[in-house]
Amino acid sequence: MKIHAPIWPLVARLLYGHMGRGAQIWALPKPNRIGTQMKLEFIATLLALAGLLQGRAVAEDITTLDGHTYTAVQDVTLKPNGLFFVTGTNAAMRGVTVPFDQLPEAVKQKYHYDPFDLGLKLARQDLAINMTKTMAFSLDNLEAAKARAKAEKKLLGFIMEWDSMYGPTRPMEGGSNAGFAHFYLAFHNQLVLVFVRHETELNQVPAAVKQGFSGPEEGGFAPNMAVVTADCSQFICEIPYGGQHSNGAIREQIFRQKMEVIKQFLKAQPQP
Repeated sequence: MKIHAPIWPLVARLLYGHMGRGAQIWALPKPNRIGTQMKLEFIATLLALAGLLQGRAVAEDITTLDGHTYTAVQDVTLKPNGLFFVTGTNAAMRGVTVPFDQLPEAVKQKYHYDPFDLGLKLARQDLAINMTKTMAFSLDNLEAAKARAKAEKKLLGFIMEWDSMYGPTRPMEGGSNAGFAHFYLAFHNQLVLVFVRHETELNQVPAAVKQGFSGPEEGGFAPNMAVVTADCSQFICEIPYGGQHSNGAIREQIFRQKMEVIKQFLKAQPQP
């Protein structure tokens, strides 16, 4: 962020105005006039004042994609559900969370928005989640999923699941139900997800998805995921469950490796 004025000169001018023209701003009183504790308090006050002035100096405005402008924005933090910041001044100050899909790309880049990393952080909270079929597209609605992926410039992620995996669970635990939730939380904001029913639909998926479901890393465990292009024409990577003893920590290592593969693929694509 650009700071429009050096902080310590501002402190100096402020103190100069309050202490009089003849005051020596930077010279602390001699030991025989003030104790060590008071000197430390004096320095702490200067530092606090500098921090306050710096916070005001870097305040900015943020305009969302729907045209709403937030003024005097400070204390910006990336949250799993959006960009949090404090806006306004004095009594009008308030905290706001704006969803990432409402922010311009320049704002997201400025604050180092990485949806993959945020997905992992969200899963790591290990909050209970109730997995349902309505949380992603079904194979019956594949054309709608492809249209969404194309419109949002995202890839498709096909997650192989069993009916028994639905219901309440926690994503960082062991077991297929937890793994299913972990896949969902880690990837649902970055990819357009399609749930594929193991019992009846494995032979109905596009060829690129079959390549992932039958790849060398699959290992005979579900859930697992095949990532393909928005039109289902190109296989990108297979993301396995992690084996018989899989848990949240094991899966996160796998997810991070595969996220890098996805990022490299996206980076290599021609820009519009």
